[in-house]
Amino acid sequence: MSTAKPSQLTRDILTKAIKSKVESMPLRDLVDLASVLKIAVPMAAKTIRRREPKLVAPPAAPGGRVLRGAGVGPLVSMAKGRRLLDAITVDDEAADWVESELVGAGVVVKRLAIARGTLDNWRKAGKVVALRKGVRNFVYPLRQFDRRRPVDGLDLVAEHFTSAEEAWEWLVVPNRMTGGKAPIDALRAGDVKNVVSAAAVAFDYA
Repeated sequence: MSTAKPSQLTRDILTKAIKSKVESMPLRDLVDLASVLKIAVPMAAKTIRRREPKLVAPPAAPGGRVLRGAGVGPLVSMAKGRRLLDAITVDDEAADWVESELVGAGVVVKRLAIARGTLDNWRKAGKVVALRKGVRNFVYPLRQFDRRRPVDGLDLVAEHFTSAEEAWEWLVVPNRMTGGKAPIDALRAGDVKNVVSAAAVAFDYA
């Protein structure tokens, strides 16, 4: 039996095949693989992994039989697929934080009649949602202010998200835990407790 090492061509083919497989793996599996291979995993990857939906085994029918669906159905053309998606898609402008009115610090200071230092202190304390624009500048969604101050509870909500953009996107989407309202509207109505509770389980898919 030959003990010669595989040729470089064979090695390249195998490497390419493995790379292709790894690139298509879910993050959860990549983190598990890195753990087996004793490769350091970035903290950001661990955080995202915790938010991925947990795999749930299909329900078992009486007698131990596993219930299975009928599958994904027949393949359709790209054009027909788009028509089918258009028929069931509902546009929800509230789900996009870009649809909120965003203004610079100068406009906020002028509209609320406050000092620039006050706004900066709110931002540093996490009491307002400040979306980064460029390296040093920020824009502020006006929807988060009530009279001359930010609505209560924004800082408590922000603790459960990794960025201001992520927090604001969640705040403007209607949520069943806040009575079907967008959480920011529930905060404006004074329902801080329910909004904070909803934020705490925003990534709990269990």
